[in-house]
Amino acid sequence: MSRSRTVERRKERERERQRRQQITAVVGVVAVVVVAALALILANQPAEAPIPEESAARYEGLTRSQNEDGFPVLGEASAPVQVIEYSSFDCPHCRTFHETVVPAILERVRAGEVQFTYVPLYGTGGIANGEGAARSAVCAGEQDKFWEMHDALFQWQGLYGNQAFSNNRIETGIDGLGIDRGAWDQCMGSELPANILRAATNAARNLPGFSGTPTVTVNGIIVTGDVTSVTNAIDQELANAGPVQPQVEATAEVTTEATVEATAEAAAPDAETTEAAVEATAEATP
Repeated sequence: MSRSRTVERRKERERERQRRQQITAVVGVVAVVVVAALALILANQPAEAPIPEESAARYEGLTRSQNEDGFPVLGEASAPVQVIEYSSFDCPHCRTFHETVVPAILERVRAGEVQFTYVPLYGTGGIANGEGAARSAVCAGEQDKFWEMHDALFQWQGLYGNQAFSNNRIETGIDGLGIDRGAWDQCMGSELPANILRAATNAARNLPGFSGTPTVTVNGIIVTGDVTSVTNAIDQELANAGPVQPQVEATAEVTTEATVEATAEAAAPDAETTEAAVEATAEATP
């Protein structure tokens, strides 16, 4: 009899243990569902995505283009100094370079002394979704808005840290820049941004001495990424280039040749006129 009651108590304890496990499992599932729902709600809420007010004026009047790899370029190809920045939006040191050195480079671009190229890398810093940030800027560039998006991304990095490049923030920023959302979405879903970012990675790997971002070259030579070093390197390259006046020289040569030819033509006698004069003289002579 006692043994029977002992067995029954064991069975009851086992049933109680199973009930507790079931309750724990249900609570766990409910908690996961609630957390997922909250995350989805937060992800779909509009995020703050301020656009720097000075961006429009900063790039106004500057020639924009892309090189053969699709990297964004500012300035004229005829500029005597080529400055290339290898950079990543998820890199805090790149944000410092953007804030302290890039304004000085842009002054040289505006003066016609420098052509400036940005090589869009990603994953060299600790900010999440650096690749998404780079892809978004590349596709903004397809609508001539790379540089404005470039400024915004670096500003967000400073303001929001690891949440800077959330998808809803990027999408809000795209709308704030007045970019055609349908065309931008189509670009983001294409191979274009991946191809350009792959080309950027290869360019960095093939650069002798590349050791991380930011890396800046002046006419192909890596220089220290502070404003004094970059400015001095640009000044040295301008001094090496000397005064460049190909347009004036070409014009002088063309003008001289045209003047000589015109003078020669004016001085040369006309064959028909000379022949007529000879015949008239012969007839007038008895």
